[in-house]
This record gives sequence, C-alpha cells and structure tokens, in this order.
Amino acid sequence: MLGSEIIVKMLENYGVKHLFGLPGDTSLALYDALSKTDRLQHVLTRDERHLGYMADAYARVTSKPGVCEVPSGGGVTYLSPAIAEADGSSVPLISFASDVPLSSDEKSSLTALDQVSVLSSMTRFATRTTSPDFIPHMIRKAFRMANAGKTGPAHLTMPENVLSGSASSNITEKDLYAEEACMNYPAFRNRPDYQWVEKASELLANAERPIIIAGGGVMLSRAWEELKSLSEYLSIPVVTTINGKGSIAETSPLAMGVIGSNGGKPSSNQSVTEADVVLVLGTRMSSTIMMSPSLIQPEAKVIQVDSDHSQLGNNHKIDIALHGDVKLTLQDLLEAVKDRISKPVSASEWVLQLQKRLKQDFEQAEQSAGEHNKGNYIHPYLIIRSLEKMLPENNMLVLDAGYPTPYTSAYFRLKKAGRSFVDPRAQGSLGFSLPAAIGVKLAKPDSTVVGMFGDGSLAMCLGEMETVTRLNLPIIYLHFNNNSYGWIQNLQKIFCSQRYFSTSFDPSIDYAKVAQAHGFNAYKPENIEDLEKALGQAIRSDKATFIDIPTPTAAELTPVVAPWLAAECKPEEERSRKSY
Repeated sequence: MLGSEIIVKMLENYGVKHLFGLPGDTSLALYDALSKTDRLQHVLTRDERHLGYMADAYARVTSKPGVCEVPSGGGVTYLSPAIAEADGSSVPLISFASDVPLSSDEKSSLTALDQVSVLSSMTRFATRTTSPDFIPHMIRKAFRMANAGKTGPAHLTMPENVLSGSASSNITEKDLYAEEACMNYPAFRNRPDYQWVEKASELLANAERPIIIAGGGVMLSRAWEELKSLSEYLSIPVVTTINGKGSIAETSPLAMGVIGSNGGKPSSNQSVTEADVVLVLGTRMSSTIMMSPSLIQPEAKVIQVDSDHSQLGNNHKIDIALHGDVKLTLQDLLEAVKDRISKPVSASEWVLQLQKRLKQDFEQAEQSAGEHNKGNYIHPYLIIRSLEKMLPENNMLVLDAGYPTPYTSAYFRLKKAGRSFVDPRAQGSLGFSLPAAIGVKLAKPDSTVVGMFGDGSLAMCLGEMETVTRLNLPIIYLHFNNNSYGWIQNLQKIFCSQRYFSTSFDPSIDYAKVAQAHGFNAYKPENIEDLEKALGQAIRSDKATFIDIPTPTAAELTPVVAPWLAAECKPEEERSRKSY
C-alpha cells in the first residue's frame, strides 16, 4: 500500500467527508489516490489561505475537525494565516502538506522548507513523516492532539517519496484504524475538582447580581443546553463574547448580548460592571473583551471555567478556577446549586432593569439609524435588522473582520442557541468570510448561508468566487461597500485629526459586475426596500447571490466600537488609543 493510499484510507476511517486542497508538483501521488475514492470529496480551491479558512469554518459548525492539504513550500506559508486563526480560536484543524523527497534534504531544492519549524508555534502538534509505515500512527496522533484538551491545529508534512513509496508488509488494513473517541471534538472531556465546584455554587447561590460571560469555549464544548439550564434555574443573565455568540438564544429574556469593545452595547457592558459575581466560561478574557479599565469591578467575585489551565487567571484575578470541560462543569455546577436551592429562582429587580436598558439600546439605535440614513448609503443597523427579519431560522452567518462584525454582533439576535455565527476573532483575518462560507455551506447544505464582508476583505479573496460557482453553492454574500479600509480610516478619523492616508479605494469599481462575471446573481440596492427585495430573491434562488450595499464611510459614521465612541466625546487632545 502506498503512503498516499494510507492517508486517504485513514481519513475515510475517521469519517472525513471533505478535504479542502490545492495541487502541487510534490503531491501527485496523493491526487492519484484521491481520484480512486468516492467517499472523500476533494474541494479544489484557488488559494491556500482560503482553503484553510474553509476548513476552519467547516470545523466550527460541525463536531469534526476541518481537514485540508497544500503543496510544499509556498503552499505552507500561504496556509499559515489560517492556521494562526484556528490556533487563536482553538478550532480543530488538521493540515497535510507534501514536501520535497528526503533525498533532497539540505540541497536547496525548489520548495524545500522546514515546515515543522514554521508552524510549530501555532499548532498543537507538527511533525514530518519519514516513512509510509509511520503514517497511521501520525494521523491518529494528529486527530488526538487537535480534538483533545486545548483544541486547535495539527500539521503533518509528507515528503514526496513517502507519499509515493510503499509501506512494508507489516502494515495491513487492520493497522489503519481510527480512534473513535478522537473522531469528534472535544475528545476526552474532563471534570473539575468537585470541592471547587461546591465553592463556586455557593458564590452563585448567594449572589445578588450574578452574571455569566459565555465565550467560545461554550461553542466548542457544545454546552448551550447546560448553560440554558443553569441560567434559567438561577435567573442569571448571560452576556457573550463575539466567539461565544450563540451560546444562548438572543431572544431569551436572560440574554444581554455581546460585550467588549467590538459590538458591545452600553447596556451589555454595564451589566458586567454592575455584577457582584461573574461566572466566566471558556474565554481568554482579553483586553478586547474586558476593555480598559476592566468591565469587571475589583470587588466582584470571579469564577473562571476553562479546559486550558494556562488561561485560568491569566488575564484577570479570579477567586475560583475550575479546570474542566465547560459542558461537564456546567452540569456539575447545576447539580451543586440544586443541593443548595430546591426550586428555580425568579428574576430579580436588577435583571428586569437590565432587560429594560437592553430594549432602550435597540430603540436608540433605531432612532439614530433613521436620523443618519442618507440617500447615498444604507445605514448598517438597518441592513442587520432587515437581515434578521427576512432570513429563515436555519440561517448561518459568516463574517469578516471589519464593519459587519460590530453591527451584527450588537444587533442581530440569534433566535436559537448553537453555532450559527462564525467570525475570525483571533487574528481579525481579512478575506475570511467569502471562502469560509463555502466551508459552512458544504458542512450544512440545507442552511441559508450568508457571508458578510467589506471591500477591503473582498479584494483579498475575489478568486474564490469561481469556487462558489464551480461547486454550484447558493450562498448569499453581502458586500458592505464604503470604498475604503474603513477600520483604519476610523482610527485616522479619531486619533489622527482626520488625516486619511492610504485607506481609500477607487469608487468606480463595479463589484456587482465582477460577481456577475463569475456567474452570480448580483444586485445594487439603493435603499432598504431594494435590499429587502434582493434578499427575498436571494433566499429563493438556487444560485449564489452578491448584494453590493452602499454603506457610510468612517467620516460619516463610527460603528459600534465602544472605545471609539467614547473617544469621540472627548476633546482631541485628550484622546488616547488603547492597544489590544
């Protein structure tokens, strides 16, 4: 059996359905093996970075790791941004790369690269396989390392002669087994020490103003039902990070929205500031989330839950650390709470006040959007509200970094808990949404998938429009078009005395025609009525749709970014930009 055939067989045994890839000279043996199977669909893409984003998004909306393959040399360096994003967001991703044959080591061969050294700092496991005999063991280890503990990427380098070489007679079909426990994530869930669970339950039971911060760890652990049970039993309000959006149905009376500097509404952030006990679930508590000074007051008691012990107390002083899987920890917490409190708790006056403030935030945003909406653009708030109104319940939103994120985070209310919102928060990766939506649509073919991006992001991934058309995927793409790198332009507006430099694009480019040339249905709405008509047609269409929406520039409107809005209220000489 050839090394390439072993790889294909192992992936099939692990239940992998889609392999995102791009061919190269050193991977011909792998492509020959792939051509002989119909159990594993190879998704040919246009760029290594984009295929990594497809695999990343695929992993986020399934319980399985995303799997991709790239050619040697430059293929690996192009893939590295996607691996960095998966690393920062703890997304299970397994990448394969071909390599020059072992006989070419130290000979300065074309595409030769020490892949392990390049990727070791951003993977849970990276190795170079030197014999076809080692492939089964290495693939099992890659799945184990990606899916267990602190989930994240794993990388396997396969030299050309290993792919095309024959394994020894000692390797048989029975050696190509998959470890069932590691086919999905999270594998090998663990529980925290119960004595600390009891102490945490005591704090929660006695709190006057408890709150839960749900991070991406809730989504990775698929712990939204357990979160709902604990929250409702104690009537504890829940806020989320952007990665944690979807941890609770945002139509729930206990859902207070996204917090932090990016998309955090005043009422949402204030709810954390007023809390006396804070239960933090699966988040790094970074400065973007906690802001500066911290949303959590010094006198508040903090309970932090995380499967990664290195994050416990890393960014904030905590009172109780619970090292364990979020799902299992919430189960134990609820059991301990019920031992103390025999029946569910009614919502406090404080919770009712939070609900009132949240409603006022939406009312004020609606009023502001009406006042600022002009004939030459559509206000982003109105875009999001129309999107929420018109999309069917099975929608999946895939966002790029940039303007779509704060507005969608703040104002799109997810009607059900679970992963239906994908956003690259670890690196703020531009060019993510268009290819990532492909991964989501392949993973969830019956869902209405909507990708959102600005023009800066679109410029980095236009080539994947061909992939969308070739795969015949009816994805809806919303282009927030303000002819600029809007995020940087906003910083220049607030902190550089409106000296705009190297952030504006040529407004004559017709992106709708570009999309049409790729076979998309394309629309250029001039007002909210046009937009809703286009959305209705897109939802019913069996073709990909591109909607080019004119949105305000930085000079015209500052998005829902709390530090920027606060800075704008100060005299220019008193403004100071906080770092990440």
